[in-house]
Amino acid sequence: MGDPARRRPPRHLDPHHRRHRDGVRPRRRRPRLPGVFCVENNQTALSTPVAHQSAARVFADKAKGYGVPGITIDGTDPEQVAAAFAWAAERARAGRGPTLVELVTMRMCGHAHHDDMLYLGRDPQPSWSYPAPSEQGYADAAAYAFWAARDPIPGYARRLAAEGTIGEADLGVLQREAEAMVEAEARRVIEAPWPDGGLVGVGVLAGESPRRHVEVLEKRAAAGLAAALPPLDPGPPVDPRGRTFLNAVMLGVGDALRADPRVFVYGEDVGGRYGNAFLLLRPLLKEFGDRILNSPLAEGGVLGVCVGAALMGQRPIGEMQFNDFVATGFNQLVNNAAKIRYRWGASVPMVVRMPWGGLRHAGPYHSQNTEPWFYRTPGLKIVTPSTPHDARALMAAAVADPDPVLFYEHIALYRDPGVKQALEEAAPAPLPLGRAALRRAGSDLGIISYGAYVHVARRVAERLAADGIEAAVLDLRTLAPLDRAALLAVARHTGKVLVVHEDSRTGGIGESLAAVIQEEAFEYLDAPVRVIGGLDTPVPYSPPLEEAFLPSEAQVEAAARLLARY
Repeated sequence: MGDPARRRPPRHLDPHHRRHRDGVRPRRRRPRLPGVFCVENNQTALSTPVAHQSAARVFADKAKGYGVPGITIDGTDPEQVAAAFAWAAERARAGRGPTLVELVTMRMCGHAHHDDMLYLGRDPQPSWSYPAPSEQGYADAAAYAFWAARDPIPGYARRLAAEGTIGEADLGVLQREAEAMVEAEARRVIEAPWPDGGLVGVGVLAGESPRRHVEVLEKRAAAGLAAALPPLDPGPPVDPRGRTFLNAVMLGVGDALRADPRVFVYGEDVGGRYGNAFLLLRPLLKEFGDRILNSPLAEGGVLGVCVGAALMGQRPIGEMQFNDFVATGFNQLVNNAAKIRYRWGASVPMVVRMPWGGLRHAGPYHSQNTEPWFYRTPGLKIVTPSTPHDARALMAAAVADPDPVLFYEHIALYRDPGVKQALEEAAPAPLPLGRAALRRAGSDLGIISYGAYVHVARRVAERLAADGIEAAVLDLRTLAPLDRAALLAVARHTGKVLVVHEDSRTGGIGESLAAVIQEEAFEYLDAPVRVIGGLDTPVPYSPPLEEAFLPSEAQVEAAARLLARY
């Protein structure tokens, strides 16, 4: 994303607008997006007319702000519509970039069926013609009558008949065939049986079984929840000459680009000569520069492009420069990416890289923990690796996954020499999502964490061991799907559980994990489940305040010792 070669924009312009302009008017030699955007302007929102929403005379004028030509046409004239879209499509095919076509028409019914009474002032009966609104409705009666007279179906039929293109008898045949087709489809839908309630949840994720309510206090249900401890998996040892966490993520992205031509990277400042805000992608630019693409400064746009590309069979890796910025793209993730498979069965195989976390004195807009925002969103998977080895192997699994995956990378781990590991040059086997790692065995208590605080837990456990207290450490690695079996196995095996994360405790994932443990492993517990998290404040910028906000290693150790003595 750069300024146009010949004319720089005024510096006082909002960067959002400057970058959007650059995004649709790329640098010389860069191909332009071959797209046609259609705006159906039916002149009313639920009830608010366009004149009360925008000062623009027509919506096509808004396209000019993005360097895109826009035209406004009569949306009820089939020939105008055909000509406009033929022209716009030809522009796109010729490499001249996108076009916005605004079709002006009018909504002839309520916003939804329940709104017909309010819009029209009366409850309309099924009919092949438009009902006239009454004075009690909020529809503009004069405008409604004007547009009803322009109904393109009878209007175009009259035009074709007047031109001699089609005879009256043939029109009658076509109308009867169309009405019969509509009536048959309506009847099929009305008479179709409701789905079996036992199928609830099928289709949220690929290959998922039906979901059901489980009464955990029933003996049979409780017996079915029993599970053995996962095998010990300390991971490769720390190697001062090894790869950093940042390098491992880069290698994982490179592995994916190398293995599958459908993979591409899209985000702010990821391409060109920069390689992302942390320079993470810079080593890949020479080999994959044409597939590491800069986006406008618009997180919703980044995610929207990824959703669309995934639907078209690509494997996009989107990047949020910092995970905090995903707030402006929330709708694309929660209401589009997460729900598309459930709504119509399409696959959305995309990865969103999410640099996250505190411990760096970066303040409330570059340090948040956004993983709880999406933890309760069915249809999204959440990965939180804590080691270079896992970051690379989990990236392979995330890119191959048929569902959207949020890939959280703790920024404090990026260049931390204390977590370096030796990695093979060859791409590793994908590490299955939903499988936790038992980093340390122990029977006196279990410490459960994810991300950077896994290393806090491991250091605390080593100090406890020096005093004869053996603590198990479980690295969740994936929050969704959650390895409930490993979680409950650690609780049952140790009888005492300490959940640690840097996110604020209230409403955090730790409280959810504690609820699962106390409900499903209560009879095995010898102490209350303890949750340690950050304070309920925004992440402070001041170093002393951030240190007071975050749970300290000393605090985790003190809580673990108290729990062991309980």
